[in-house]
Amino acid sequence: MKPETIKAIIETRTKVGNLGKAAFNPHGRYKYVSIDTYYEKVAAAAAANGLAWVANEIKFDLLPDVGKTGIIRATYSMTLMHSSGDCLQHFSTITIVHPIQGAQTVGSAMSYVDKVFMRQLFSVATGEAGADADETNPEDLMLGEKAPRENPVLKEVIAPKGPGEEDLKQLEDVFVTFVPTAETENDLKQFWSDNIKGLDLLKIHAPEKHKRIIAAFSERKAQIKKENV
Repeated sequence: MKPETIKAIIETRTKVGNLGKAAFNPHGRYKYVSIDTYYEKVAAAAAANGLAWVANEIKFDLLPDVGKTGIIRATYSMTLMHSSGDCLQHFSTITIVHPIQGAQTVGSAMSYVDKVFMRQLFSVATGEAGADADETNPEDLMLGEKAPRENPVLKEVIAPKGPGEEDLKQLEDVFVTFVPTAETENDLKQFWSDNIKGLDLLKIHAPEKHKRIIAAFSERKAQIKKENV
């Protein structure tokens, strides 16, 4: 990476600051920073410093039987470019899980990839409960029965049959997606109780993933306590 590129990244980080949370997800009942805000503030600041990037899809899985509407799981290779001529192919790799939402699914997924990339590269401060908070309806990603509208927490995770690496990763993604939507400690306790089989599956077959899930529970519990002070 050229010094000019490093300087541009740092200057963009300095300029962006805290985006705040202006949009509201009525399904999960949390505030988030919209992709438009990222483009208007973060991408614009990056461009002013000579930075641009391209997302290239390198893997795509269609899982029509998962969740309310089916999901896609896609992996993108990010190419970072600078006006000095610096071009960093495979600068980073991002994998996302996204609900199928009709014709806009691919566009929405790619916008989300941009959002994740900007957040990571420029250390964007938003105050969001979870790094994946956005306008997606959490119910569209659910496994098992649909949760009642008044409670966005996932009711049941159905453990995959014959857990392979992809199955375990999918299961981890579900927990990581929905733990941040818990609004009370009782929600967290109920979520834990309802999904104990899935947690046990991860504990046995993927202990590192299980540790990350436990950490996510602890982090959300601490956030809830802080919010209620």
